[in-house]
Amino acid sequence: MDKSQGLTFQEAKTRLNKHGFNEIERKKQLSLLKLLLDQFKSPLIYILFFAGLITLFLKEWTDSVVIFLAVGVNTILGFIQEFKAEKSLVALRKMIVIHTKVIRDGKEELIEAKNIVPGDLVVLSTGDKVPADGLIIKEVDLHISEAILTGESIPVEKRQLQNLKEERDEIKPQFKAFMGTVVVSGRGRMLVTATGMKAKMGQLAGKLKETIDEETPLKKQITKLSRFLAIIFALICLIIFFEGILRQRPWLEMFTLSVAVAVAAIPEGLVIALTVILTLGMQKILKRKGLVRKLLAAETLGSVDVICADKTGTLTEGKMKVVGADFINLHQGKKAAVLCNNLINPLEIAMMDWVSKENKNTGQLIKENPRIAEIPFSSEKKFIAVLTSLNNSKDRDRGEIFLSGAPEMVMEMVPFSSREKLKWMKKLDEYTKKGLRVVAFASRAGDLERLKLHFNRLKKDFKKYDGHVDGNWHSLKLEWLGLLLFEDPVRLEVKKSLAECQRAGIKVKIITGDYKNTALAVLRKLGLADGSLKEDQAMEGWQLEKISSEELLKKIDKVLLFSRTTPEQKIRIVEALQNKGHTVAMMGDGVNDVLALKKSDIGIVVNEASEVAKETADIVLLDSNFQTIVAAVEEGRGIFENIKKVVLFLLSDSFTEVILIGGSLLLGLPVPLFPAQILWVNLVEDGLPGLALAFEPKDDDLMKELPRKKGTPIIDKEIKVIIFIVGIMTDLFLFGIFIWLLKQEMAMEKVRTIVFAGLAINSLLYVFSCKTLRKNIWNENLFNNKFLIFSVFFGFLLLISGIYLPLANRLLKTVPLNISSWFIIIGLGVTNVLLIELVKWFFLRNKSKIKSNSLA
Repeated sequence: MDKSQGLTFQEAKTRLNKHGFNEIERKKQLSLLKLLLDQFKSPLIYILFFAGLITLFLKEWTDSVVIFLAVGVNTILGFIQEFKAEKSLVALRKMIVIHTKVIRDGKEELIEAKNIVPGDLVVLSTGDKVPADGLIIKEVDLHISEAILTGESIPVEKRQLQNLKEERDEIKPQFKAFMGTVVVSGRGRMLVTATGMKAKMGQLAGKLKETIDEETPLKKQITKLSRFLAIIFALICLIIFFEGILRQRPWLEMFTLSVAVAVAAIPEGLVIALTVILTLGMQKILKRKGLVRKLLAAETLGSVDVICADKTGTLTEGKMKVVGADFINLHQGKKAAVLCNNLINPLEIAMMDWVSKENKNTGQLIKENPRIAEIPFSSEKKFIAVLTSLNNSKDRDRGEIFLSGAPEMVMEMVPFSSREKLKWMKKLDEYTKKGLRVVAFASRAGDLERLKLHFNRLKKDFKKYDGHVDGNWHSLKLEWLGLLLFEDPVRLEVKKSLAECQRAGIKVKIITGDYKNTALAVLRKLGLADGSLKEDQAMEGWQLEKISSEELLKKIDKVLLFSRTTPEQKIRIVEALQNKGHTVAMMGDGVNDVLALKKSDIGIVVNEASEVAKETADIVLLDSNFQTIVAAVEEGRGIFENIKKVVLFLLSDSFTEVILIGGSLLLGLPVPLFPAQILWVNLVEDGLPGLALAFEPKDDDLMKELPRKKGTPIIDKEIKVIIFIVGIMTDLFLFGIFIWLLKQEMAMEKVRTIVFAGLAINSLLYVFSCKTLRKNIWNENLFNNKFLIFSVFFGFLLLISGIYLPLANRLLKTVPLNISSWFIIIGLGVTNVLLIELVKWFFLRNKSKIKSNSLA
């Protein structure tokens, strides 16, 4: 195989059939049988099974049917919802595709990493994740982090293997690259030797197998809450059981009653509802061009109150265009733009396009000036330098060094006179104030061998670069060529999103490597700045370098723009914001941003980001647009709101049912509900509407509220008060009706049927109050959730069936009710809802006052 041409597509296809996909085996992600069996692992199911077996043994057929029906319904509902959620998560994961560059048929192609085969020629660049094991056959200052394999954080310098025929086992690691490692700097080419499970990473697959199940903090919180409530309610049920026994009630009746109360009280549906809500939220964000990679992000998004955004590609279109050139020697400037170019970023592509439009022979220029050596660009050095020779017999002993990069760096390396330097600094200031990006160029022609010595010495010096340029560059006597000017158009639609952030209490901070003036011009166009920023609103990289962490903490909230920053400084900014109690969303795109992305609460990358940055990120912006970040935050807030609604509804009903049964026993009253009736209310009247709340559309005013504070519990003061009031008020009404009807000497079966219907109707009406905690029910669209409407309608039909069908009468021990009874039942439900709305109104009024004070 010609190592410069790579494999042919036909040969690659043959090898793919032979070796299989380049993938690490993972745990089976979706097993229907396992999902079904998991439904039976619940303590709730164990209790029901135990109770069902006892009732069967005692030949209490009616109770047995109801209990096993409860088991069946609970299992089927849980299985269906978890299956849908798991299926959606798998589909979302399949969208996360890693690509890599290979040489096929002599051309550079971008393919899915799973299609790489042994013998492929892989192109490696800074920020790439090495897709397979292989041999380094070409490199330019290539350094790879092998921390994932060795735990060693210091990148390993790689060398080019000269003899490919050498025995593979005898080749030293410095000539090899391994799957899963990360290119930290430089670039190179790798000949693939092992893929998939045959790669070194594949051999460790047993330790590295992944599963789709993510235990997010919120899920852990809900699970912990459910277990805590299960213990509390189990103790209450034991008290109910022994209280009944002490009052000489039949032990079987008390046992089944206690089991029914336990089933009704334990909010088993919370964990399923949480999974459904998070998965639906991820799908909604995807529809708005944001790919959420981690469940954790879906639940954290709603609390974001600071967005640290890069300017390029999000506030701007990311489409670089050369709009001017200020060169002393235009011909030499164009030559530098072509030769000092690797075509790996928008700036370099724009440079080549600019030269190509006027000079069609860029290929010939590269051929006549072959590259001998290179100092690759890095975010620390902020320049690229190349050494070329002249490919003709006349000047074969001659060569040139070309340099391009950040103007302040290039100016440091050129031996300017003070006057000349001041002149170009003024020009630079003028260009950046217009919002232009500027790249500087310099060159030096001379004896090739002498230039080689200079270049190699400088290359070694920059491996130990500490941010300061030494005198060696001045001894080289580089000649200043001039400046190339670029424009990156502003996304005007972002202006609306920034205003939306302001209304939502979200601060947007711009962190850019550009000049302050360039970024400020963009901010003006977007309405984030009127004229120049105040002194405490902008901070440059050199200022960040000098300032202490304590001082930064004091100033961080006021700073709007951070310019000329390094990746390390981004981490400091994120840490300072987090130490001030903010939930931070951070944007990045390169390998150097990985630590800042990890440090932030939400890591965000554009679709064009490096593979390693994508893998670190929580969200990938498929359209690279700032609007998508705002949309994701909005959906994140909706996710948290829906979780609160489900928790409120299910816990309110649990509290009501426990107090109703326990209170009646303590007061020496007859039991107001039979076990079968309690199970019916719990599964039919509570279960379906509770799950339907997961599908609630988000409130229109969601982005007019301030973000919730970090660590805000789901069950906050408002939720606790409503749960308590709902439980107490409903029970007081039911106790009042129960006692009054008993005094009227109404038949006990009818009294229990009225209480049963009253509890059910209360749930079916109360769920509409839970639709929103941000407005009262009369200001809410009650019909915008078709799942909720269906579940309430279905629940009402089943309630009517439970009261009027003869078979249901026998199972539930109910009797048909007359119209006057229904007036009592509906009156109870409406009164209860009005009282709840009164409590909501009180909280809404207080929230409005707090918001007014915070904005004042």
